[in-house]
Amino acid sequence: MKLSALVLGFAVLAAPAFAGPTEGGAIFETKCMMCHGSGVANAPLVDKLAALDNQKIIDALTTPIPMMAGVTSTLSDEDKRNIAVFLTKKSLPAAGGLPEVKAQ
Repeated sequence: MKLSALVLGFAVLAAPAFAGPTEGGAIFETKCMMCHGSGVANAPLVDKLAALDNQKIIDALTTPIPMMAGVTSTLSDEDKRNIAVFLTKKSLPAAGGLPEVKAQ
């Protein structure tokens, strides 16, 4: 019983590290796809975003153009990193107290 509780405890603590790009994909689908899926208002399409460096995406989410500001204002730094890795499929190392985000 104690061993299963210990294993479950580790699984719960590790879950956010494994959720990264998956969570980023869910956020992108709900907050970003409406424009980046169709190119509304000259929004770069998903394939163009996928070709960018992670940091370029994080920077765009951190200092967005006015049209994106309302959408990005609720994103945490971890959310931004997760979205970047989801799009680029390139892992990010741990930085600034944030965990590593591994591409899937």
